[in-house]
Amino acid sequence: MKGYYHLCADGRLVRRFLVSDTDYYAAFNLIGVCAAHAEVSVLAYSIEESHPHLLTYGEVDEIKRYKSLYETSYTRHVIVERGSLDGVVFRLQVIPVEDPEYLKTVGTYIISQPTKDGKPVMPYDYRWGTGSMYFRPAGHTSIWRYDERGNKLTTARIGDLPIRQQMRLLHSKRTVPAHWRVCNGFLLPENYVDVRHFEGIYRTHNCFRAFSAAGRNKDMEMLSAIAATRGVMIDDREARKISREMSRKLFGIQDIRQLTADQRLSLARALRQQSRLSLRQVADLALLPEEEINFYLR
Repeated sequence: MKGYYHLCADGRLVRRFLVSDTDYYAAFNLIGVCAAHAEVSVLAYSIEESHPHLLTYGEVDEIKRYKSLYETSYTRHVIVERGSLDGVVFRLQVIPVEDPEYLKTVGTYIISQPTKDGKPVMPYDYRWGTGSMYFRPAGHTSIWRYDERGNKLTTARIGDLPIRQQMRLLHSKRTVPAHWRVCNGFLLPENYVDVRHFEGIYRTHNCFRAFSAAGRNKDMEMLSAIAATRGVMIDDREARKISREMSRKLFGIQDIRQLTADQRLSLARALRQQSRLSLRQVADLALLPEEEINFYLR
């Protein structure tokens, strides 16, 4: 079954996600690069210096593949550009969005996030997000086709560019369809963002306007959902004590290393359900890969 998924990262953990203009372009263009390599519809996104937010649609396995592709691609960019990971720990959360009314909140939250975070810009003028794409008149020219002085620029087919230039623009060795267009350093979002699908969530201009102006209660609903998925981070020593005690109760064994793989997975479920620990911390405590924890505990 296909569904909607909100992808986001914890800015407190990522740190130094974007530290240069090159990073902004890389984080932006790689969203499209990865969309070309996964059966996923990208409906909306915004990128800020601490973390990205995306609204996607597709099969959960493809969403997770897209998540992994984007994490890996951007991490590789950081290593190439800065010479090391530079302290960046980039992991996206995958949050299912099932309620139709809540879906409307998620969509407008994502594209309005830069403004709500205090940036002096409206969502439809923010170049590092898709807020300018929705409910626009026919023939509207996207903001990425203008330079900073307001001059309209020409676009090019990426397939017409030399391979090295393509790699520099995409910040990746992965390719995209040759007919996709680029302009002013941007892989244009109109190549891959499903604008009609996003607009269909709201159906009317007025509904979109109403949710775009949603107040603090809607924001808190959004933040609570993120927090519930993220889980609670506690002191590692206390967390280890909790895990050993739970392992003793479940299996009569305190040393997690002595547990079988199935027992470790059962312990992980118990830690997540009863203590609401974060997925990262649960993976560390149960001695299991975080990708496995993400797959089985969602």
